[in-house]
Amino acid sequence: MSDTASGGRRVEVHPDRYAVVDFDPSLTFECVDECTWCCHHGVLLYEQDLLELASRESISGVVEQFRGNDFVRKEEKNREEHVGEDGMACYFLRNDGLCALHAEHDWKPTRCSVFPLAVSVEDGEIHAGVRDSAHEHCEGLGVSERRVIDHLDAFLPELLWDLDDPESDVEL
Repeated sequence: MSDTASGGRRVEVHPDRYAVVDFDPSLTFECVDECTWCCHHGVLLYEQDLLELASRESISGVVEQFRGNDFVRKEEKNREEHVGEDGMACYFLRNDGLCALHAEHDWKPTRCSVFPLAVSVEDGEIHAGVRDSAHEHCEGLGVSERRVIDHLDAFLPELLWDLDDPESDVEL
């Protein structure tokens, strides 16, 4: 780990794959029961994610394009909890508040792994920071002993380094 001129820390996440961490290294995160905030934004699918999803589920009527990007479509949910202010949430969010992809296939798209972090590229390097909206909505920040910096490989899948633009703060 080394400090950068921008004030972040350059951390090896995967062998020879580094990210600049633009958040407090003591930050902790753990998903909490009943919090589905990350499911309300539309799930951006990178090409590899689209292929992985298609190998697990039928994507007919599930994936939609928006501004040149593929997303898992959001749908209206007939309940008050586990939905965004618009009453919508990810197609794969089940009635019990769990993700069908994660629960039934032990897999989730890259975009889902990244939450509550935001990924950007600056000066050719991947930067990871905490989404601005996470401070207000994400109930999992600061509730456990699991330091994000110690588990960056889980939050930042290796696929991100192979993308032309791994920007994660893109919404449907």
